[in-house]
Amino acid sequence: MVPLGLAAGVIAGAITLFLAHLAPVFGAGNFVKDLDEPYLFGREISRREAHLVGVLMHLLMNAAFGGMYAYLVVAGVFSDFSLMPILGWGLLVTLFMGGVVMPIEGHGVFGVREDAWFPVDLILAYAGWAIVFWWIIRLWPNYSF
Repeated sequence: MVPLGLAAGVIAGAITLFLAHLAPVFGAGNFVKDLDEPYLFGREISRREAHLVGVLMHLLMNAAFGGMYAYLVVAGVFSDFSLMPILGWGLLVTLFMGGVVMPIEGHGVFGVREDAWFPVDLILAYAGWAIVFWWIIRLWPNYSF
């Protein structure tokens, strides 16, 4: 089940990433201006390189979250792949991303202060990820490893 969780997590991450890139086209038109000077391992990089690294990290993190949920189902922590436990997992992922990962990269508590709607955006984004993950993982109901 863990490889299926990894696959479903990365697919759900790719779909939510696509929607996040599409949303500003249909939104209010107030784009967030990124004022950071992008660095990677102490070396200055271009904004395109920083965006690519961000995309890759997003996909890797979502694959890890999907794989961890599948592992917890196999281990018996979660009973199955029903919607409510996955939404609860999405809330835990939101807290981890907003409280650990984003401050490490310089946003939130220890860095650039985001607007008041940022926590709402984060919750909605990972609720969307959880729903897409739930939908995708149920496409493979008869597989077990």
